[in-house]
Amino acid sequence: MSGSRGAGPSPDGRHDDLAPEELDGLILHAPDDPRALENDPATWDDVPAPGPPAAPTWADRRTARRRRLSLTAGIVAASMVVVAVSGAVGAWIVGPQASAPGAVPLASVNAEPGQIGGLLPGDAVLQNGSAAITARSLRPAVIAVVPADCDECATLLSTVAPQVGSFGFPLVAVGAPEQIDQLAALAETVGGTRLATLTDPQGALRTAFGGTGVTLLLVRDDGVVVQVVRDPTPDTRIEAALVEMAPAAGLNT
Repeated sequence: MSGSRGAGPSPDGRHDDLAPEELDGLILHAPDDPRALENDPATWDDVPAPGPPAAPTWADRRTARRRRLSLTAGIVAASMVVVAVSGAVGAWIVGPQASAPGAVPLASVNAEPGQIGGLLPGDAVLQNGSAAITARSLRPAVIAVVPADCDECATLLSTVAPQVGSFGFPLVAVGAPEQIDQLAALAETVGGTRLATLTDPQGALRTAFGGTGVTLLLVRDDGVVVQVVRDPTPDTRIEAALVEMAPAAGLNT
């Protein structure tokens, strides 16, 4: 071999010019930080690929299960609240013989039925199809007693419904049995979720509160009629009277 082959590394720092016998005893230095080799692709080709992620431990699985159970419990609780509220509002409309849906008992008053500060007539029984519903079970509620000839009823109730709904009270239109088609048309126009309809076979509400046009009866949760609005127009605003229907407000009875 010529002496030039053992003279040292080439200008790029490699020892490709060494003879095989001269490689014996050559010491290779590996850096402590592997990032020092990042510019040497040939070196990284020999690095094994990372293995699959470690399987979750028992503690990890228990934590994940607790999180799922907490989320499920929250959803179930929210669903129960929705069902309870829906049942309270709808019980007095769909029950075979509805009774007061809330825990508030009927007030004991001195005023006669049919007067402000009094109750609805005790013998007034309304109909929802074949189901009988006592008038006093409609509480709290705004009851619209509608006449047979009422060209403005749809417009009127369409303006009353959002006012009543903003306070969270139901709006119920009541008419004679022969008005059933008229009542159905009103519910379709106003919206079935904003207006319920019942019939009054005996005309008990009309007899008790009088009037020939539309009559609005504002009934508090304890059954007290806090306001009677006769012959309202589409421009009538009843929000101030609706405040009297709120719990713990209104007449001292």
